[in-house]
Amino acid sequence: MKRPVAFLALAAALIAMSGRAHADGAQCQTDDSAVASARSALTAARDSLPARFQLADALIEAKCFHDAVHTLEDGLAIHPRNSDLQTRLRNARSLVSEQEYFAGKDEAELAARVSRNLLRCTKLAEITSCDDALKLKPNDAEIHLAKGDALMKAERPGEAEASYRRANEIKPGDARIAAQLTAARTQRRTLIARCLERSDDAALIACQGALSIGADDEFQLHARMASLNQQRNQSAAALASYIAAQALKPEDRGIALGIVALVDSTMRKDAVALEALGSALLALQRGRDALTAFRQAQALSPAMPTLRARIVQAEKLAAMEPAVAATPSNSLAAAPVAAATTPVLVARTYSNAAEPSRSR
Repeated sequence: MKRPVAFLALAAALIAMSGRAHADGAQCQTDDSAVASARSALTAARDSLPARFQLADALIEAKCFHDAVHTLEDGLAIHPRNSDLQTRLRNARSLVSEQEYFAGKDEAELAARVSRNLLRCTKLAEITSCDDALKLKPNDAEIHLAKGDALMKAERPGEAEASYRRANEIKPGDARIAAQLTAARTQRRTLIARCLERSDDAALIACQGALSIGADDEFQLHARMASLNQQRNQSAAALASYIAAQALKPEDRGIALGIVALVDSTMRKDAVALEALGSALLALQRGRDALTAFRQAQALSPAMPTLRARIVQAEKLAAMEPAVAATPSNSLAAAPVAAATTPVLVARTYSNAAEPSRSR
């Protein structure tokens, strides 16, 4: 007897199946309404072969192959000589075998890919290979450790520290991980000092190597890189750093002044730059200008997160501006030039903004 077409189609799709079937034969977890209906029908008529076949077909359709086998095996106790039942049972068992074959093949291919990427990560310090390995095994402490080592070789201890921390979370108490984490922190402190104390190219490289996303000093390092890039007339890089700093402290006045000056000089008109410009103008209490920038950003990217809320803020501020302008103590000219959080940055940024003829 030939296999039904539906059976063959299911077998061909096994490699892409979901993980709902259980190798131990436990009941498959599915919310398929056809399975629920067929199960209820069989409960009401345990001796009915059509009801049993209906449930087995529904389970196979839902890729619950082990459950389909159990359903048909239970029917053999009631109908031991039924040839149709025996044929369906053979087909269901074949599906289970094919399922296990493809699952094993997938696992072997996955292991080979992880091994290949891990080798390139550890031996060649290829950070992209480390990332590829982590996509396949995101909770593997050895891969996080290897990525940290690769980042240390690239003189990026800020990122290496984050990798070692993750490895330590997965495998606490490991002496190798603890030692590497300490080394990364020591090297990072050295780079931070160089970043903040010097103003040459080595300072900028040190800032980049020390940067760690989520660290307490992340804002300070972004702001410092913005300042160093601006000194070198690297306007695009400076603006990118200012925008990264703004995401952490949107009300910082020094950062706002830098963004306003650089968006103008770089002539960037993309949604990200316009949203950053609007936020900077909002921090500088220029509601109408901020509203214009936000609406331009919205026209380019209507789904940008938080944009709607920022527009509401700008509208409220714009409505108050005549009263604010009439009060000298609240005017923009009377406002302090810099926020206390960015004393080094603001002096340079504000002087550039106030004297357009000077090179940035």
